[in-house]
Amino acid sequence: MDEQKNRVALPGSERVARPGSRVVGTPDPNQQITITVLVRPRKPIESLATSTELGATPPSQRNYLTREQFAEEYGASAEDLAQVQAFAARNGLTVTEVSAARRTVLLSGTIAALGQAFGVQLANYEHPGGDFRGRTGAIYLPPDLSGIVQGVFGFDNRPQARPHFRRPRPGHKGFAANDVPTGFTPPQVAQ
Repeated sequence: MDEQKNRVALPGSERVARPGSRVVGTPDPNQQITITVLVRPRKPIESLATSTELGATPPSQRNYLTREQFAEEYGASAEDLAQVQAFAARNGLTVTEVSAARRTVLLSGTIAALGQAFGVQLANYEHPGGDFRGRTGAIYLPPDLSGIVQGVFGFDNRPQARPHFRRPRPGHKGFAANDVPTGFTPPQVAQ
């Protein structure tokens, strides 16, 4: 198919293997997954007021957009959403949800179909922090979606974040053996 040959890399989509991980196989090509395609806003987000502009106007005197107004001005255009849906149809993918306000199209299909549609090769990885399905390299789009699609999420299920909260160990300075770690209440934070 010509669409497969003329693809362009989605800027910023390049992934590298997680340090300390190793490939242990390939995922089941028939496994169904859902990915999220993020579409460009109708109007550039940069056109929103900057924080310095907002700081010059008291909150009570600012004009605020309703959710509907925000979606109308900064949501995805119907044409862009239609192009993503047409791409999905051409590649045998199912459109499970479309949101102009969130600028997203949810696509589901088999790992094989989604991988082929976006030029992605998935692998199963083993890592001391947990096993995951991941990819390396870029996500590829047909030229007609270049500039329309800003992100594709869901191929990887590797951990993206980890908690940074640390509990003090008993015997640690400032922690008595019978103390229970607690947080602060809102009034304590205010003080």
